[in-house]
Amino acid sequence: MSALPIFSELSDKGLRVRVDGPDLVLSPKKALTPSLASRIKKEKPVLIQSLEEIKRKAGSDWDEIADDPEQLRAFAELLMIEDMRHRGIVPDHYTATTNCKHCGPVPIFEGNWPESDGCPWCFNRLQGLPMPNKHDLSTKRLEHQLEALRE
Repeated sequence: MSALPIFSELSDKGLRVRVDGPDLVLSPKKALTPSLASRIKKEKPVLIQSLEEIKRKAGSDWDEIADDPEQLRAFAELLMIEDMRHRGIVPDHYTATTNCKHCGPVPIFEGNWPESDGCPWCFNRLQGLPMPNKHDLSTKRLEHQLEALRE
């Protein structure tokens, strides 16, 4: 979801955003900076498309999510991670490995058990979607270790 950076910025400024027909409605308007307004204008079609998808996937929770910029950002990020996984792309925060009973060794976020009966990648396996390869596992682990050394 390419609109995530804008959703994050809107959330940081406490701005709520809604789609009203062909228009985006932002409030409170006083929190909208000229540079952010310009970016929103340029990326309006992507924002509207992203918001419509979020609304569809949020279902009955949409009103609550739409009224809370932080929830909107979190839900948008969740959908982006889900989309990445469905395409076989390992999310950046998947820096650990678990040995899934069904999928074998797969990348996962920190704090999981070393062995599991199921994993987020099981959906891909069952649906015939791309799975991460062993190169993804070692690359993510190495990137995480290098980042930790830099800190």
